[in-house]
Amino acid sequence: MKRYELTEEGKDYLKNGLPEKRLVDILGKSKSLPFDEAKTSVDNFYIALQWTLKNNWVKSTGKELTLITYPNEIPQQNALEKIDRDEEVDENLVDILLQRKLIKKIVVSEADKLVGQEITNLTPQLLKSGLWKKVKFKKYDVNASVAKIYPGKLHAYRQVIEEIREKLIGLGFVEAKGPLVELNFWNADALFMPSDHPARGIHDIYMVKEPKEGKVLDKDLWRRVGDTHEKGWITGSKGWGSWDFELAKRLVLRSQTTAVSARTLSKLKSGDIPHKMFVIDRVFRPDVIDAKHFIEFDQCEGIVVGEGLTFRHLLGYLKEFAQIIGAEQVRFKPSYFPFTEFSTEMYVYFKDLGWVEAGGSGILRPEVTMPLGVEVPVLAWGIGIGRLAMLKLGINDIRYLISDNLDWLRNKEMVK
Repeated sequence: MKRYELTEEGKDYLKNGLPEKRLVDILGKSKSLPFDEAKTSVDNFYIALQWTLKNNWVKSTGKELTLITYPNEIPQQNALEKIDRDEEVDENLVDILLQRKLIKKIVVSEADKLVGQEITNLTPQLLKSGLWKKVKFKKYDVNASVAKIYPGKLHAYRQVIEEIREKLIGLGFVEAKGPLVELNFWNADALFMPSDHPARGIHDIYMVKEPKEGKVLDKDLWRRVGDTHEKGWITGSKGWGSWDFELAKRLVLRSQTTAVSARTLSKLKSGDIPHKMFVIDRVFRPDVIDAKHFIEFDQCEGIVVGEGLTFRHLLGYLKEFAQIIGAEQVRFKPSYFPFTEFSTEMYVYFKDLGWVEAGGSGILRPEVTMPLGVEVPVLAWGIGIGRLAMLKLGINDIRYLISDNLDWLRNKEMVK
């Protein structure tokens, strides 16, 4: 395809010769001419004079022009002829001819560039221009392999969490949040967990090294909780007989979202009851990592506060919760927690793993609710949302929920 074409001036010079060629042709006959006579003998005389002097073909005294040498060839003249024939020309000569405006670049449209090429798409531009008649279309091979596309999507585990969150909100629950680095007071003491309880040991709670302690903001609340631990306060309980105030001030990585429940109950007013709250957030527990356990995981905490609530109501809420994530089988086992009475553990059935513990629940003891200012029954549960997500996602290893396996992340189907 041609890149350049002659301008009108270039065509004239191609036919009649460049001005410098015409000047040396005239001087070649007489060897010299008076300046004024030469001036009238050649069109574009000063252009001719410039190039002949530059190429050292002619000598000028100001009154007379004398031919020094007659060129065997004139490269620019030859270049014009080659461009006219669509032949290759030295780039330096092309630049000179462009500067002299004897040639110009040919503007080629993107559609014109397709002429003679094999293309795959029939575009509106090809149809409108008629170029579809000139191009060659590649045959479509239905058996050809193509690159697989992985569109952006929510993480499968995130989809499960968002679905549970939406359904709990639809059931009238209000979502709450709490700090990951928590006072031991809220993580354990406000929940009537004794200071010497095994769960306070290094194997069950991560202790923060620096800073070690938090601040006591509500001294009356802390006094009520302390009195309850030591001798039961006004709850009717005998308490645990002692309370470690310094241990309560220690900062820990939250081991249970029940700490958020305690914070929520301490802020409830009589006008806020009945009340339903939930939190889905991360907790931390030193553990041996395997298919069912990890050192950090998400827990779904829930409380229902109201008059007349019973253990049967609690089991009803838990069954409803199990149905949210698609569990068909669920059963309960009596258990013990320092902060609930009655207490139970919920188990759900996994096809590959069998019955798996999903979380604990119960009715909060008066030793928990009364110091926090609540005098009506409170149903509470803390469920390992990761294990329920395993059931929903059809996986048998909890580590897949935080896996960096790109094949699994890309190919895992969307949660329905």
